[in-house]
Amino acid sequence: MLRVPHLVLPPVLPSSEAISSFGNTALNYEPEFWEVEYLSYRYLGRIPDRELVERYEGILRNLQAIVCRERDVIPIQSFLSSWYWFRKEHQTRLELVLRSVPSTVKPPLDVVFNNIAEGAPVRPRSPNAGDVLFRYDQEKYIRQIAAEGKIRIRPASEFEKMTGDLARQDDEATKRHFMSGAHTRVTTSDGRPIPVRGDIQRSVSAPNYYLFCVACDWDRDLFEAFDGANSCLAITDVESFARRIERVSASELPGWYFHHNPVEYFDPYERTRNEYFSPSMSKDFKFAYQREYRFVWMPMAGQTPDGFRFLKAGDLTDVATVYVR
Repeated sequence: MLRVPHLVLPPVLPSSEAISSFGNTALNYEPEFWEVEYLSYRYLGRIPDRELVERYEGILRNLQAIVCRERDVIPIQSFLSSWYWFRKEHQTRLELVLRSVPSTVKPPLDVVFNNIAEGAPVRPRSPNAGDVLFRYDQEKYIRQIAAEGKIRIRPASEFEKMTGDLARQDDEATKRHFMSGAHTRVTTSDGRPIPVRGDIQRSVSAPNYYLFCVACDWDRDLFEAFDGANSCLAITDVESFARRIERVSASELPGWYFHHNPVEYFDPYERTRNEYFSPSMSKDFKFAYQREYRFVWMPMAGQTPDGFRFLKAGDLTDVATVYVR
């Protein structure tokens, strides 16, 4: 019997072949299994109450922004899957109930989650495909990008200073995750156990680098998420766009390594086996609603970003279109 009621779940599962490819069965998609699984490994058991509530609120936001029918068929192990988010919601709410921690956000038990990209001028062929990208910003900056290819790239270190901007503020040079203290054994060099009071934090860091951020999908709510945004640039030929940026940056940033990819989102309290984890291309899953795609310049010979830079790639109207809200 369930300890907490489940939300309205997707009407379909991934194919049996997709499920079995991860060594799973349909049982892994059942809320009863999620509860047994969680109670046997209570990975949120030592997270502070306030952070637990914030985690739950973030998961609900992601459910509303991400879950849709085309994601229902993706296996549960991937953050791209609707099922991934239903499992995270259920297990986090179970921890809230086990602690009797009140939350101002109540679970929408009767809501059918199926985000529709209303008003989308164009859509990617699949989640995280990266074949169409979107930049949300003020109209004057969006038109500058389209007409002149004028792109402002930021040092990663600048984002941590944006304390009043919840959608952008993050430590982009260091990514952290936690090992459950209740399930981790730490000893001295001679084998004596060391008590673990909370959870054990692990991190991976990189030298400061430059980045330019866009989104992998159209979402009208992202106009609200990014303060002042009233326009969107839809980049419909991503490879041409990237080549032009790379060409101009080769002279502006000689010796820097340029690459671009969708961001990989991770749960800082429950990492999956062999999960990709990078300071520049991984982010805490609380930001997953942004569906971010990044253009990154990494120093290869000890270089250091010296503040904001502007790149001018020339007229981009043949590969990108401006949409004013």
